[in-house]
Amino acid sequence: MTPFHTGVSLAAPSRRDDRIDFLRGLALLTIFIDHVPKNAFEPFTLHAYAFSDAAEVFFFISGYVAALVYGRTMERKGFVAAAKRVWRRAGVVYGAQFALLAVVLSLVWVLLAATGDQTFRWMFRVQWVYEAPLAYALPALTLHYQPGYLDILPSYVLLLVAFPLVLKGLGRSLWLVLVPSAALWLAVQVFGITLWTTNGEGWFFNPFAWQFIFVLGAVFGHPAQKQRMAFLDSPLLFWAASGLVALIAVVQVSYFLSGPLPVVPNLRPANLPIDKTTLSPLRLVSFLALAVVVRRVLPPVGTLQRYWPALAVIRCGRASLQVFSFGVALSSLTAVSFILGGGNLLLQSLLCVAGVGAQFAYAAHREHMQEDRAAVRAPVLAPAVFRTARLQETERPWEWEG
Repeated sequence: MTPFHTGVSLAAPSRRDDRIDFLRGLALLTIFIDHVPKNAFEPFTLHAYAFSDAAEVFFFISGYVAALVYGRTMERKGFVAAAKRVWRRAGVVYGAQFALLAVVLSLVWVLLAATGDQTFRWMFRVQWVYEAPLAYALPALTLHYQPGYLDILPSYVLLLVAFPLVLKGLGRSLWLVLVPSAALWLAVQVFGITLWTTNGEGWFFNPFAWQFIFVLGAVFGHPAQKQRMAFLDSPLLFWAASGLVALIAVVQVSYFLSGPLPVVPNLRPANLPIDKTTLSPLRLVSFLALAVVVRRVLPPVGTLQRYWPALAVIRCGRASLQVFSFGVALSSLTAVSFILGGGNLLLQSLLCVAGVGAQFAYAAHREHMQEDRAAVRAPVLAPAVFRTARLQETERPWEWEG
């Protein structure tokens, strides 16, 4: 047994693909690391090697899982039942946005009371709330007010609200969904259409653009479209994508190294169009190439969770919304420490490690609590294999969260 092996062998096969949870957990942890100001680990996250970053992974996998879960519901119970489940989930995400808003406002209030430093109001973009709280109540309710660190869930809520129509379309024809989605994304690139926040800026994650990668994930995840995905097994496509991923990695690494190491030439053109808000074409192509490569090199289902470092990441992916929210709260605290601690690299890096560890611990605790509740519901004298199967049923393995 290797030092990293969990020593666990599954008594019964799980229908849940642990690779999806691993990738989403990795994306959530990467988002947290990228949000921690001035830490030693940020140069090793995805954005340093690709034109895309963890946000693309988050939206794509969210669309994939949503189609997988709710597509099966629509097949079994019809459109209304699936729509209710999707909108119920949208309501949960909507509630999480308000819970995080309350956390950020409370944090700033405590900091103002303790230090009197008005910098924190501007850092979290909440100065307007303190100046006119009632005027910002309606914008907050309609998701048009988005303080710092709280700009991803509003777009996700809108995508979930519209998702039943995507499901309905995918059940009939791939092109019925893909063509309008691509056209809307293209309209963003050409005409710059967007939704506006209360401070006169466009949404950071423009929902008219980011819906495209969400829909692409749904196309790949929908049960009715599985047979159309055979082209992804093409060796030619894999090697072409691998070459593109390698080329982009060289360009990005040269860009980031050319600053501290002038001897390294910067291969990235100036003003490269990789805008995140509009999900620029280069970002999209970079992510899709990476997705093709990752799909091919992932180990078989059930392999990753046998190793505890991967299992810790998988647990984070299983509780995606909770871990994301916890990570936002933690990254807000690290932003505070950046101001109060003078931007100390060692301190920020230690807080980054502690934050990742805290998310691992939270996800593990949450999963153990779920297992304990499921065990109580299982028959006390049932054989071990039957109890294991019962645990998997009560966890609703296809019901990924968010």
